[in-house]
Parts: sequence; structure tokens; C-alpha cells
Amino acid sequence: MTAVCLPEGIDGDAFSRRLHSRFGVKVAGGQGPLKGKIIRIAHLGIIDELDILATLAAIELVLVEMGRNVKLGAGVGAASRILAAAVEGKGLGIGD
Repeated sequence: MTAVCLPEGIDGDAFSRRLHSRFGVKVAGGQGPLKGKIIRIAHLGIIDELDILATLAAIELVLVEMGRNVKLGAGVGAASRILAAAVEGKGLGIGD
């Protein structure tokens, strides 16, 4: 799992519900003191590059819908570069 901190003022439960209702993307919420503050993205089992990119795109769109100023495509673009570099054997490709 990968934990993602949500922006201040975003309710994690509302965010997760909207992510699922709009795009069918399921994430887990935080537990204990992190409840409502983070989401957890599972990446075990059968997933591929498109699953990763679709999840990031959905997260970006829901953040915009919830009133956050997000540069759409920033996360998807960064992940695409990393995935492409990994396939080409060039390392992580961060900052390219």
C-alpha cells in the first residue's frame, strides 16, 4: 500500500466516496489518528501501468471537483515518465 496525505480541509471519507462513485476507484482510509487525513492505495496483485495512471488521474480530478487548485496531469505525467524510463531501463527518470 501507498499512503497519500490529503490536503488540509479535505475530508478523507468524502474524498474516498467520491473517488469510488465517480470513477470506481476504491482506496482505504487512514486508521486511528490518521482517519480522514490520508488515503491508502493498494498495489498488490494484478495491476498494471494503466491502473496506476487511471488512479492518479481520478485523484487529480476529484481534488479539482472538491475545490483544490490542482495542475491536471501533473501526477499522471510524472508517473508516465517514471514508467517509461523503467521500461527503457533508464532508471527512475525523475526530473526529466
